[in-house]
Amino acid sequence: MASDKNAFHCWKFNNNFTLKSEKGTNITVQCKICLPARKHSRTLLMQDTSRSDVMEDATASSSTHVVTQPPLKQARIDSGLSVSQQRVNKLVFNFLVDDVQCFSLVEQPSFRKLIEGISGGKKVMCRKTLMQRIDREFAVMKESVISKLSNVDTVCTTADIWSAQNRSFFGVTCHWIDKDTLERHSAALACTRLKGRHTYDAVATKLNEIHAEYRIQNKVKSTLTDNGSNFVKAFREFGLREDESDDYSDEVRFLDVCSLLQEDGDGEQFFLPQHQRCAAHTLNLIATNEIHKAASNGSSRKLYRSAMAKCSSVWNKAHRSSLATEVVQEIANMHLTVPSVTRWNSEFRAITKLAGLPEEKLREICDKLDSAFLKEYTEVLKPLAVAIDILQGESKCYLGFLIPTLLSLKTKLFEKMPHLLYNSHIVTTISEAIEERFGSVLASHEAKMATAALPKFRLNWLSPEKRDDMRRTLLQEAIAQEPLHSPATVRDDNSVKSDESEENFFVFHNAKSSFDSTTHDEVRKYLEDSDNNLTSLKAFPTVKRFFIKYNTTLPSSAPVERLFSYYLETE
Repeated sequence: MASDKNAFHCWKFNNNFTLKSEKGTNITVQCKICLPARKHSRTLLMQDTSRSDVMEDATASSSTHVVTQPPLKQARIDSGLSVSQQRVNKLVFNFLVDDVQCFSLVEQPSFRKLIEGISGGKKVMCRKTLMQRIDREFAVMKESVISKLSNVDTVCTTADIWSAQNRSFFGVTCHWIDKDTLERHSAALACTRLKGRHTYDAVATKLNEIHAEYRIQNKVKSTLTDNGSNFVKAFREFGLREDESDDYSDEVRFLDVCSLLQEDGDGEQFFLPQHQRCAAHTLNLIATNEIHKAASNGSSRKLYRSAMAKCSSVWNKAHRSSLATEVVQEIANMHLTVPSVTRWNSEFRAITKLAGLPEEKLREICDKLDSAFLKEYTEVLKPLAVAIDILQGESKCYLGFLIPTLLSLKTKLFEKMPHLLYNSHIVTTISEAIEERFGSVLASHEAKMATAALPKFRLNWLSPEKRDDMRRTLLQEAIAQEPLHSPATVRDDNSVKSDESEENFFVFHNAKSSFDSTTHDEVRKYLEDSDNNLTSLKAFPTVKRFFIKYNTTLPSSAPVERLFSYYLETE
């Protein structure tokens, strides 16, 4: 018996069974594996005259039993949440619209199987349903924008034309400042097809239609565009003159009524707001045109042409083949930047990357690239690149940034003059170009008021001898924006003599009224305040009003260009 027990205990499957009984040749074992899953565990009964045969049969039976057990499965976690068809439609719609995906994607079998698989069998809307939903959502969004703009007094817009894939698009964005929080808000009004030639009258027609569509014709303070001739002529022909933008002139103008009545009545009359050229685009023109001319004709023209030719050679090779990019990656351990043809900033950054490499690595990349000239070139033009980046801001950039940016740019450029070997003439060229292209802006009353109304600058950008004049201008503007005094009561008395009426008619204010004194104190406290945050304007309601009036305008049309960039990247 002991030997039998020893034989069972030596059995390799004895851990999975319990020996229940042994009667003669009958051995009964109970399966331990089945115990947790079954109320009655499995029992094996084997009979044989040979004890070894019994063990073999038990081994075979138990082995079969163990092997045929189903593998344990991981328990499924049921969250109890089910995705509705409405939720699936909304998620698919948002994916297509937000990422500007092709509408035909909903017809692709693989996309439909993907959505059905992860949503538990829910179907994907067809293309017709998608287009109907897009039309409904667009109408709702448009009404929402119109509703927001109805509560705004002053806005500015940016406009531009972009061509891609043999199609032209006209884009318009709108920007305003919240009266309470002084935060900048923006909205895209249009990115629509512009068919035919981009003539000035077509530009004026399209822009006027978009302003009228959103009911902001009389609210647009100014419209920012690039320096394109079609935009410039459109505003020259149909826009508000700069001298008519704020106050109407007292000069009497005589018009030929007959000629006006004889004009073709069927011709559509356009009304466009004041035009402002994009400051960032103007600085780009200075960087690409004036600087190129100065560098090509100056004393360092040979170095300039040689260095730029070698840079262009590297960029062209990298653009045509990935081999040059791999070589630069292997030698300099950096990604080669190829500049964009439409943005000088990208060229500046690409040159900065090359100029920042050690001399030995530059030699390996391009036969002895003139690194000394390039390093000085990029160091000189760095303030210009920073100025363009500042003016291309949106949420925290205002017209009041324009004058301080231009003045600081000129100062930083002239500070580099004593240390330059090759590019001193470039500094002079940039300064002269700024005076020529931005002369009207630097002398503009609107730009000056926008700068003075910014707590960040106040009057710090002016020389001490000019601050008193600007302080008086600021005070006059503040007084002019206050409501007028209530008119004196008119007496209807026939007994008043004519000479008394004449005497009472002439009134002169020799002393400052309490009204003017209060405004004067507010302006004085504002100029003496040291808080540079916009929230400080809440303590100066009069200054806050003309801050909104003058700083609603942006200094550049970069927002509409970003709108096009986003669209083209997702095409």
